[in-house]
Amino acid sequence: MKSSLIFAVLAVSLFFTGVVQAADTLIASGHPQYAPIMWKENNTITGAGPELVRLLFKDLNVTVKSPYRGDWGKVQDEAKEGKIDVLVGLYMTEDRKAFFEYSNSYAKDPVVVFVARGKGFTYSKWDDLIGKKGTTTKGDSFGQVFDSFLSDKLTITRSPNVEQSFAKLLKGRVDYFIYAMYSGLFEADKLGITDKVELLPREVCVENWYIGISRKSPYVKYLPQINKKLDELIDNGTVDRLIEKYGSQYRKSIANQIRKGNPAKVKQW
Repeated sequence: MKSSLIFAVLAVSLFFTGVVQAADTLIASGHPQYAPIMWKENNTITGAGPELVRLLFKDLNVTVKSPYRGDWGKVQDEAKEGKIDVLVGLYMTEDRKAFFEYSNSYAKDPVVVFVARGKGFTYSKWDDLIGKKGTTTKGDSFGQVFDSFLSDKLTITRSPNVEQSFAKLLKGRVDYFIYAMYSGLFEADKLGITDKVELLPREVCVENWYIGISRKSPYVKYLPQINKKLDELIDNGTVDRLIEKYGSQYRKSIANQIRKGNPAKVKQW
């Protein structure tokens, strides 16, 4: 009887130990096409963002996994529901604040207007986009102020991915494509269309990158510790080195694809 009781106590102890260990695995995901901060590689999201999140939670003994969970809209929905704990890179908007606690900002990201080469137009202010046809990708936001302007004043279609947005542009179905400058240039290089597109000289806006922790995640309680560690990594240059490291890695992966004769192609929609 006594041995049975001891066995039962051990079994319960092991069960709860397993629960704690499972709870210490954080799910962090992100946009599949925003190199060098985050991009899809096989079935994971890699980039400066995922590695930064791993560093931030390392001292808390939390294991971070970064699975690919679908397009950006789906990933945000899952994070809002608490199925994903952390978004490794996120712009700030009032709407998103209802679902996410934001870290301190860790990098800046210029947003620009891409056009087909030779088909540029005068652009010095947002109003110059009115009356033209534009596109961007589903789920993307470019800050509260420009999002409101886009919704109220612009004729914009949403594409499921960057390839389709560029395809619309090159086929003349739209006049411009709004996207982050660095990520857009990386993707144009990957698609082999760098010589077919150009960007207008004035930025639409410059947004900040944040880490977004779902309000439904148990890890949201660690935000003060995360911000303290994040500031240290910014001050000692770690964040800048991560962005450079993954920018270089992405460029090498593009070069390898081209060398193997298997570059990505823009599909024609």
